[in-house]
Amino acid sequence: MKTFFFPLLISILVQISFGQIENSPPKDSNKTILEADNEVYFDEELQRMVAAPNARLESGPVLLLADRIEYDANQSEAFAEGKVILSDGDIRLLARRIKLNLITGDFNASEIKFGIYPWAIQSDELSRQNSTIHGLNSSLYLLGKEKNEPNLLVRELRWNEEEEVIRAGNISIKLGDHTVGRLPSFSGKTNRKSLQYKLIAGKQSNLGWYLGTGGKWQLGANVDVNADFTGYSKRGLLLSPGLQWDSNGNDSNYNGSVESGWIDDQGDLRGNDLLGSPIDSHRSYIRAYTINRPQENWRVAGQFEWNEDSEVYRDFQRQQFHENQWNDSFGEITYEGKNWTVSSLTRWQANQYESTVEQIPNLRIDLAPTPLASTKFYNTIAIEFSAFRQKGNLGELLQKSNKLDLGYKIVRPFRLGNGLIYSPHLSYRRQDYSMDGPNANRSMGEWGNEIRYEVSGDYNWENATWNIDQIRHIMGFSISHRKVNRMSADQESLIPQIDNPFVELNLRPIDLMDHIEADGLTPYEVVRLGWENQFLTRSGEQTRRIASLHFFQDLYHKKENDGDIAKEFFASLSIQPAPWISFTGQSKINSDEGKVIRNSFSAQFIDGTVNTLEVGYFKYLSFSDQWRLSAKHRWDERKSFHTSIAFEEESNTIPYWQTAVEFNRSAAWTWIISVTGRKGTTKENETELALSTRIFAF
Repeated sequence: MKTFFFPLLISILVQISFGQIENSPPKDSNKTILEADNEVYFDEELQRMVAAPNARLESGPVLLLADRIEYDANQSEAFAEGKVILSDGDIRLLARRIKLNLITGDFNASEIKFGIYPWAIQSDELSRQNSTIHGLNSSLYLLGKEKNEPNLLVRELRWNEEEEVIRAGNISIKLGDHTVGRLPSFSGKTNRKSLQYKLIAGKQSNLGWYLGTGGKWQLGANVDVNADFTGYSKRGLLLSPGLQWDSNGNDSNYNGSVESGWIDDQGDLRGNDLLGSPIDSHRSYIRAYTINRPQENWRVAGQFEWNEDSEVYRDFQRQQFHENQWNDSFGEITYEGKNWTVSSLTRWQANQYESTVEQIPNLRIDLAPTPLASTKFYNTIAIEFSAFRQKGNLGELLQKSNKLDLGYKIVRPFRLGNGLIYSPHLSYRRQDYSMDGPNANRSMGEWGNEIRYEVSGDYNWENATWNIDQIRHIMGFSISHRKVNRMSADQESLIPQIDNPFVELNLRPIDLMDHIEADGLTPYEVVRLGWENQFLTRSGEQTRRIASLHFFQDLYHKKENDGDIAKEFFASLSIQPAPWISFTGQSKINSDEGKVIRNSFSAQFIDGTVNTLEVGYFKYLSFSDQWRLSAKHRWDERKSFHTSIAFEEESNTIPYWQTAVEFNRSAAWTWIISVTGRKGTTKENETELALSTRIFAF
C-alpha cells in the first residue's frame, strides 16, 4: 500500500495545475497584448515580436511576465525567459524559461516552481505535448521548502491526461537533502488521492518497545484503504489493513468499514485466554460494520467482531479495547413500509470464548399504531419468530428453543378538553415454544389505562449567539396503570430462560408488548406517575430541541410469585442550547431501599478552537463509581495540550490517566508525545510512553 501514497499526490497536483492552462485558450488571438518598459519591436531574424525588459503578455485569461518575451503571432506561441511568472487566474507558476502555445496549452519549461495548496512543487523540467505531461526531477514539499522537511523526489514523471494514467519512476523519500528511502516505480489512475501518513513509537511493558508506520489512501470517490505496520520488540510485526466506504445517491446509500490485524506473536509470556488455555502464536482479529439503504424502503446492516483469542484486541489495540469488551456479530435486512416493517436478523457466536444467545434466525413483523377502519381506535401488531440457541464459552449448546410470539394492542384515546386525554387499551400476547421435549405455550391479557394532561406555552425570547428564535415549553403529566393476567398456559414451567434482559438500567417498560426479551414474562400490576418537559426553538424552517426533563415514579408494582417489587424512580435530563455546550444525565433509584441502580451524566463545553472540556460520571449497580475528565487546550497555532483522567470514588484510585502534547513543527510534521497510566487490572498496571507523528496529513 505504501507504493500508492506519494506518487498519487503528483497526479492530483499536475492535473489541477496544467489542466487549467489547456482549458483557457484565448477566444481571439487579436486580443493578445504585448508590452514592456522599452518599446516592443519585430525581430526580422526571429520573425517574432520582442519585448524587454519587464515584459508583459496578456491573452485572454493567460498573463505571462518575464525579463524578456518573444511572441510568434502566426503560431500563437510565446517564448519567455528570466524570472518567468505565468498565471491563468487559477494557478501561478514560476520558471526560468518557458515556451507556451496559447491555443493548445502545450508548453516546455525549466526550473519550475508552483503550488497547489497545501503543496509546493519544484521541477527541473516540465513539458506538455499532445495531452501528455512529462517531468524530470520533480520535488514535492508541504507548503514550502524548509530545513529537514520531508519531501519527495520523482526523477521521471509521465501523465496522460486523456487516459488519466500516471507513471512515476525512481521515487525517493527525503528529509531535507538526505535520502531516507526509496519507492518502486508506480503506475495508476489519477483519480486516487492520498490522505495521510503516520509514524508511531513508544513502549508498553507487555509488548516492549514498538515502532510503526501506516497510511490512509483514497482509492476512489467513495472508498478509503489504510494499512499499518507495527513492530514490537517482544512480540514481532503486527499487520493491520483496513477498508472504509461511504457512497450516497439520491435514493440509496452504502457505508461500512473493515478493520483487521495479524501477528505471529513471538512473546515468551503470552499468557492464557479467558478459558485458561495458552494463547497460540498465530493471532488475529477482524471488525466489520456496514449499514446500507439500496432503496428508500430497504435497510441492510451487518456487524462481525471476531478475535482468534480473548486477549488479542486487548494486547494490541489497548486504546480501543474499552469500547470492544463485549462482541456481537449479526446480519439484518429490513423492509420499511409506511406504518409497518418486516425484518430478518441472524445473530451467531463468532468467538467461542464468549457465551452468546444465537438467533438463527429472527423474523419479525410490526404494525405501528394505525386507525382501525374509520374509527378512532388504533391497533398495533407484533409477530416474531426466533430460533434461540444459547452457547457457552466453549461453544457448547446449553439450551435451545423455537418461539413464536404474537402481540396485539387496541387503544381508544378520548380527548376530554383543556389538554386532558384518557387512553384505555387492551392487549393480548401469546407465546408458543417448540423444544426437544414437550412443547409449551402461554397467553397473557393486559388492561391498561392512562390519563395525561398536556399544556404548552410560548416565550418570545431570542438570542442570535445561541441561535434561539422563541421558545416553546411542552409539559405533560401522566398517571399510568397496567394489569397483566395469565389467560392460559401449558407446560409453562418447561420454558427455557434464554431470552431475558441481563439488567434493566433504563426506564423499565410497563406495556405488555414492550417486553422484548420475554422468556421470563409473568403477570404483574404497576402504577406509574410521570412528568415530562420539552423545550423547543425554531432554527430556520426546522424545530430544534434545546432541553428536556423527565421524571417517572412507580407508585405500585407487584409481580406474581414475587409479591411487591421494588418501586423505581427514573429521571433524565438533556440540555443543548448551542452546539458548543451540552449536558445529559440519567438516574435510576430503588425508592424503597434508596439504592442507586444507575447514576450517570456527561457535559461538554467547547470554546471555539481553543478549549474543549468534557466531564462525566457513572455508577451502575455495584459496578464502578467513576468520574472522568478530558480537556484540550490550544496554546497557539503550533502546540496543543490534551489530558484525560478517571477517578474511582469508592476505592479512591486513579485507574487511568493520559497527558499528551501535539506539536506542529511545520506544515508537514505533526508530533504527538503522550504518557499514559493504567492501574487496577492484571494487564494494565503500567505507565506507557508513546511518540507518534503524522506526515503529509491535512
